[in-house]
Amino acid sequence: MTPIRTPRGRLFRKYVVLFATLISTALLVSGLVDLYFAYQENKTALVALEREKAVAAASRIEGFVKEIERQIAWTAQFQLGTAGAGVGQRRFEYLWLLRQVPAITDLTYVDAAGKEQLRVSRLAMDVIGSQADFSNDPRFLAAKARRVYYGPVYFRKGSEPYMTLAMASGGQAPRVTVAEVNLKFIWDVVSQIRVGKQGHAYVVDGDGTLIAHPDISVVLQKRSLASLPQVRGALEPTAPAGTPHDEVAIARNLAEHPVLTAHAAITPLRWVVFVEQPLEEAFQPLYGSIKRTAVLMILGIALSIVVSLVLARRVVTPIRSLQAGAERLGAGELGHHIDVRTGDELEALALQFNRMAEQLQESYGSLERKVKEATQELWEKTQQLEIANRHKSAFLANMSHELRTPLNAIIGFSEVLLDPSLRVTDAERTQFLTDILHSGKHLLKLINEVLDLARVEAGRLELHLEPAHLREIIDAIHATMRPLAARKSIELSTRVDGDMLPFPMDAGRVRQVLLNLVGNAVKFTPEGGRVWVHAETQPGAACVEVGDTGPGIPVEDHERIFLEFQQVKTSTGAKPEGTGLGLGLARNFVEMHGGKLWLESEPGQGSRFYFTLPFTP
Repeated sequence: MTPIRTPRGRLFRKYVVLFATLISTALLVSGLVDLYFAYQENKTALVALEREKAVAAASRIEGFVKEIERQIAWTAQFQLGTAGAGVGQRRFEYLWLLRQVPAITDLTYVDAAGKEQLRVSRLAMDVIGSQADFSNDPRFLAAKARRVYYGPVYFRKGSEPYMTLAMASGGQAPRVTVAEVNLKFIWDVVSQIRVGKQGHAYVVDGDGTLIAHPDISVVLQKRSLASLPQVRGALEPTAPAGTPHDEVAIARNLAEHPVLTAHAAITPLRWVVFVEQPLEEAFQPLYGSIKRTAVLMILGIALSIVVSLVLARRVVTPIRSLQAGAERLGAGELGHHIDVRTGDELEALALQFNRMAEQLQESYGSLERKVKEATQELWEKTQQLEIANRHKSAFLANMSHELRTPLNAIIGFSEVLLDPSLRVTDAERTQFLTDILHSGKHLLKLINEVLDLARVEAGRLELHLEPAHLREIIDAIHATMRPLAARKSIELSTRVDGDMLPFPMDAGRVRQVLLNLVGNAVKFTPEGGRVWVHAETQPGAACVEVGDTGPGIPVEDHERIFLEFQQVKTSTGAKPEGTGLGLGLARNFVEMHGGKLWLESEPGQGSRFYFTLPFTP
């Protein structure tokens, strides 16, 4: 009888083909997917890099213009605040402004009727009282309507770019300062931007006209780039509202060559900065990666065929056992035992699966708990870092602004006094020195408040408690604040119970609390109003009321104003002077005495601050 022969070759060929096909397909798909994502990631990274450069350039250009605006606004504000300031005083201020801002070449002062009263220039003789009519000039009209006017870019003598910046100052009858600004700085910024070897940047205005380019000859041709897709997409208005402009990442440049491009808008000027790089140069590293990936894929396919020949002969049955066992372990049957007896690595792998299942079964209970604890700890630390970062940002933003204002005033007036080319009268010198003294005192007050806050938060501020008369402290506050209240025709009154005896307190800190409260009341109370300080005895404590007839504070802001760097805007919508530390420090000092500070106020009904000081803290 002929024995039945098992067709061993069919199964072998089947799995060889299967393994080879699977591995080759996986390599091909993986390679193609990697190439696709590498292309997208490379493109995204390059566009992001170019956008960062464009944003940085736009920020520098906008900061350049905003700094000029700030200097002009500060000069105009000083002129308005200086009693009896005439053309001579304005000329001194304009000369100082030309020294501070080298980009400004001409300054013109136009009065409320549109007549030119003064023109100061680096390039020509100064003109005083020309009475030239600006009443129908768009620089004058636009500045009066919008407070700031940005003129179109023009070229002086066909070589250097300029723009006109006009700013209005004053109330019902604003005056206008017209400045001619040299935009060579913008060329410098654009020329310094390099992406790779051939990438560069350029700037267009709101109509798509080229105004800055590394090649000056192209700019002098006054070419319009509005027909380029990337420029057209950047200049089109958003639709619907809030939707960003369409950004074209791959487009063609002036020479019709394909480029990778990104842009950033300079919003106040309606300019757009573009950064572009030739597409071939941008994707050069990717082309090399494609070649290497193709070679590796071919080698991988060849190797997969060889490996398939070896594996198909040995792993058919053991791999099925391992697969079945792995599926059961993956389904949660950690007690299942995989039985493979091949005497090689597959048997060792089965043993490893069995040991892994035992270890997983032992550690599964504690693992979930550890994950939860780690997640909770990470979340708490993240929240702490976010809070610390917000506090740091708020501190830096507020203090940089508040410290810069008095410092700029001290430096500016000092430079004027020390400049031998400027003739300063005795009255002007006295005014300048007075302003320097006031700015220095204001700066010292800011620094003291920050130091007090730091000591409070660090827990290193201690009270020096000694028996003191609350009446004497209130009388001293009244004597200090009375001149300031008199300037605004504000009635400042005090009342203290006659039977109030001395009790332990830190008199200096209590005086600081009252100075902050009374100072705020006088600052926000309109002229002709009333501010009062009343102190009375309550069971176990003294209660002090500081009230005013000011505009009042909305209920939703009652607690916010006691936070550091938080202030309520005035009735005009402007941010009041100061750092927003005074009320927060006042509450801390009162609570360190064991007392309480709170507010009662409604819009239009004035404000009343109350605080208590226990007799036995």
